[in-house]
Amino acid sequence: MLAAFPFSPEATSIEWLTEKDLKFSFLNQPHEFIGKVDWNYEGKGKLWNYNLNYFDFLFDPKTGSDSGKKLIKDYCDSYDGLKGGLEPYPISLKGINWIKFLSINNIQENEIDQCLYKQFKILESNLEYHILANHLLENAFSLFFGAYYFENDSFYEKAKKLLMAQLSEQILSDGAHYERSPMYHQILLFRLLDTINLVQNNTWQSKELLEELKAVAQSMLSWLNMMTFRNGEIPCLKDATKRIAPTTQELLDYAKLLSVDWKKEVSLSDSGYRKFFNENMELIVDVGAITPSYQPGHAHADELNFVLNLKGKPFIVDVGISTYEKNQRRQLERSTISHNCVSLGNTNSSEVWGGFRVAKRAKVRLLNDSASQIEAEHTGFEKKGLSVKRKFSVSQSAICIEDILEGSSSMMESTVSILHFHPDVQLKVLGNDIFADKIRIKLEGFCSFALESYEYADGFNRLKEAKKLVLKPSETNQIEIQYAD
Repeated sequence: MLAAFPFSPEATSIEWLTEKDLKFSFLNQPHEFIGKVDWNYEGKGKLWNYNLNYFDFLFDPKTGSDSGKKLIKDYCDSYDGLKGGLEPYPISLKGINWIKFLSINNIQENEIDQCLYKQFKILESNLEYHILANHLLENAFSLFFGAYYFENDSFYEKAKKLLMAQLSEQILSDGAHYERSPMYHQILLFRLLDTINLVQNNTWQSKELLEELKAVAQSMLSWLNMMTFRNGEIPCLKDATKRIAPTTQELLDYAKLLSVDWKKEVSLSDSGYRKFFNENMELIVDVGAITPSYQPGHAHADELNFVLNLKGKPFIVDVGISTYEKNQRRQLERSTISHNCVSLGNTNSSEVWGGFRVAKRAKVRLLNDSASQIEAEHTGFEKKGLSVKRKFSVSQSAICIEDILEGSSSMMESTVSILHFHPDVQLKVLGNDIFADKIRIKLEGFCSFALESYEYADGFNRLKEAKKLVLKPSETNQIEIQYAD
């Protein structure tokens, strides 16, 4: 049914301690089940339980065909007592993983098929229109898989209509997924490639939609290839972190197997990102607004943010994300002060709250957009009396970031500009300049600055100490980053 391309996230692992005892690790948090897996276990949070129910671990090399089937059958035996695992989102991911695993290993058992079919019936009646965005698209992909597996016309007609409508709505003109998280873009692109694989390797429905799906994949691949740094890593912007999604190279390799091509360079537009690069530097700037307006769950208060790689290594980074729990850390990681932005005290440029909510949102206006320069302003602090305008200029040897701020003296006293450095970056202060190996950061117009410590999110539930530069700006300030060979 499928050409084999299994994938298990790096942050997911399984270990058989004995014939009955198992240790799972999700989101960098291990847990042992003695005697029997508790599929409802939420001792490490709802997201951990979701990951247990996704069944990505079926493709961990340590699982194997017999062990994987044993776990699926145990799940089926536990069906009547399941809770979170029968919600539409985990059903969606689990359904695809089961079908891939069963197909690759030529497993056909009536008990498993009955359990799987019951879950697809739940999904069919509970599509996540109340959440929309990536959840609804995952529902569509999964129901499409269920249609092919059971050759079910009812599933197929509903899935086809939903899938094509959501791809049209959610994939922007430059190829980006509209939630603007590079990690979710990778996840959804992987799901799209799996769907192409499914259609391409089956005769049911006569390969309908194949060319349309390939065209969307080409656009998404091109955007991802453009956004990926030379070291193969994506920028961890919005809700994006490491070891969760397939890497860009894995996705490109998969696309080659399916004869899906992509463009090496594309113009970034609707996604709101811009990329500038030369031999030494790769700069990604965010001049986009919060999208989609009706589901901003993965958005941050990060207007006019940027990240920078030098010589293939991360230099200026986002704080990143380490949790989806509705706690102080989640609020901090979405806040303006956790990004390389101008911040007005603890006020956020857009009102992020509740883990996945946004109230009032800043508007971003492009003022200049060229091959070597981009300038924009946002309205995030206007009601507080502060206007923020930022300009990036790029040459072969330097990057210049200029901020023009307008506000009362009391507003300016509460304003800071922050640069977050990767934990591996060692900084040295000499006068008004900051040095890191061959990199020189020249500061002009700032009233003062200080190096402080912060906690960098190196994945879910994994924090590392790093340094940030906290600058007290005047009305016009300039940061120039020079690289000398």
